[in-house]
Amino acid sequence: MRQTTIKTSYIWLLLLLSLSLAILASLSVGYANTSLIDVWELLQGNASSTTQFIMMTIRLPRIIACLLGGGSLALAGLLLQNLTKNPLADSGILGVNAGAGLFISLLIGFLNLSDIQAIIAMPFAAMIGGTVTIFVVYWISRKKNHGISPTRLVITGVGMSSMISGMMITILSSLSELKINLIIEWLSGKITTPSWNMLTLFGVILICLWGLTYSQSQSLNIMSLNEQSALALGLNLQQQRLIIMMLATALASLSVVIVGNMTFIGLISGHITKKVLGNDYHLSIPASLLVGMLLLLISDTIGRVLLVGTGIPTGIVVTLIGAPYFLYLMLKTDR
Repeated sequence: MRQTTIKTSYIWLLLLLSLSLAILASLSVGYANTSLIDVWELLQGNASSTTQFIMMTIRLPRIIACLLGGGSLALAGLLLQNLTKNPLADSGILGVNAGAGLFISLLIGFLNLSDIQAIIAMPFAAMIGGTVTIFVVYWISRKKNHGISPTRLVITGVGMSSMISGMMITILSSLSELKINLIIEWLSGKITTPSWNMLTLFGVILICLWGLTYSQSQSLNIMSLNEQSALALGLNLQQQRLIIMMLATALASLSVVIVGNMTFIGLISGHITKKVLGNDYHLSIPASLLVGMLLLLISDTIGRVLLVGTGIPTGIVVTLIGAPYFLYLMLKTDR
């Protein structure tokens, strides 16, 4: 027991240290010629006005967006893996990302982007799109007198994602070049620097959702058991599945507004933390949060620093990291 506690403590220390170093690295490097010394001067209040502008107005908001988006996508993936009993699940498998993307594409396509109301409506459009999609998937997956089958849920989600992707291609074909580029950038996961007002609003909402997710730890532990055991322990499975589904939908929908359409973050984070720390969600939820933050922040830093001038979005970097891991998991699961 003591060895397990020591191991867990080392893992937490490693995660926190790695995330802290990643934040410092991301803050100190970029297009402009800055370093860790400039970060230290900024913390002391001695940095030049140019350095303050670069770090506080351009880099720091982008770093916070990566932390909020990466952590939330990781939690969404962890919840969906529990819900579907599928270790390969993430927020894209049930059509949440596709639904949010469809509504954002409609907003970009048919409203004037210079209108402030269109920009304000974008987060709500993403939430509505993700929620409507997941409810349709949930309704189609229901089997009379049998409730929800995780297998049917996955199959229906994949089908809905494919259908929505076809609808989005139809929308793109009728738009101007500028709007097509905006939608493609969002779909490819190109992170832009958000405003502090936007970060404050989304930060408060997402942190509250993180707390709600952690409050479901015990129920998630019970849901990890077979259905008969969960029912015997007094858990209302249908109600709990709906709660988990709505939490995952909210986390994923709000995240993709900030960081774009990201894949594999939830898949990798959830699988790694459960493999290292076990199936106790009291541990895996906060650990997945940190791993998701770390993955997206490192990917964004790589895209900004090592791929300068290429225009490669962060989502592509995440895919290059996550796709091999996904194939490894798929082959391992098949065996």
